[in-house]
Amino acid sequence: MAGAADLQLPPGFRFHPTDDELVMYYLCRKCASQNIDVPIIKELDLYKHDPWELPGLALYGEKEWYFFSPRERKYPNGSRPNRAAGTGYWKATGADKAIGKPNTVGIKKALVFYAGKAPKGHKTNWIMHEYRLADVDRSARNKNRSSRLDEWVLCRIYNKKGSLDKHMTVKTTETAQNKSKFACSTSDMAYLDTSDSVPKLHTDSSCSEQQVVSPPELREVQSHPKLEWDNTTTTLDYQHNYMDATADNNNNNVPFMFQQPQSNYEMAQWQDVFMYLQRSL
Repeated sequence: MAGAADLQLPPGFRFHPTDDELVMYYLCRKCASQNIDVPIIKELDLYKHDPWELPGLALYGEKEWYFFSPRERKYPNGSRPNRAAGTGYWKATGADKAIGKPNTVGIKKALVFYAGKAPKGHKTNWIMHEYRLADVDRSARNKNRSSRLDEWVLCRIYNKKGSLDKHMTVKTTETAQNKSKFACSTSDMAYLDTSDSVPKLHTDSSCSEQQVVSPPELREVQSHPKLEWDNTTTTLDYQHNYMDATADNNNNNVPFMFQQPQSNYEMAQWQDVFMYLQRSL
């Protein structure tokens, strides 16, 4: 930061105060108009800026930035603070924490910045810890405070992702996550297509069962032999007499069941006959 050189800080200096040190030393001295040895915390109205602008306005900081800021009333006669800031607003989260033992000296409140207008703002990764003094008369009847709830509160600003990006990156991240979920859902679809003569296999992960869908022309149709019954006999009438074992000169003296079929057509005829006889038993 440019302000670090103006402060003439020694090499290796790091500013990581505890909650008690922020309240007991820095905030109490500021509210009492006492001198602070190293003025490392800048006076700035945070509610006039977006949080991603604050790192460039701070006197010092690497991943955390500290400011003394006034706190305004939301309504002239109310005790609620005005949380509108820049292009969005700060929203309190969690429970307040008491600072100081055995007596409470200050109160710590955590807030999250939302970009846009309330209550439909977009949540960002910017966090603020606000420290205020306890047991202070903040009523509207106190004429010395006018429109302010507090002359000074101490605020710690940081980005929980360690980034200085604006809130648009959060929306982009959510969009990328949605796209990745959609890609995962579509990747569950498997397609198998080896040739035009092989049916396509469609597998949908959303179904508990897998189904193989084949084209109509490839569906197997089971055929049944047509029977022609003669009233005078109980034999089957076919175009070819397959019961004659001596019909073929090449198969002389060979039982018909061991004879070689003459064509694929004859083999298909026998398969249909055997299938029908098995079903009729």
